[in-house]
Amino acid sequence: MDKGIVTLCEGRQVISLPKALAFPDHVKHVDVVPHGRARILVPAGESWDSWFDGDGPSDDFMLERDQPESA
Repeated sequence: MDKGIVTLCEGRQVISLPKALAFPDHVKHVDVVPHGRARILVPAGESWDSWFDGDGPSDDFMLERDQPESA
């Protein structure tokens, strides 16, 4: 597994990525999406793209759903 390096610079964390995992040269800003203890780096403005471009849920997703009747 490739690993990056986290350092401090002027009170901020800076992450150095290995060349094999570098973003394309045109990416200058990233969104940081917290996921538990992990942080997911995504080119700015694209954090939802992979969600909508994906295959979606499986055919059996929520076939049986416990939901209270509306009042």
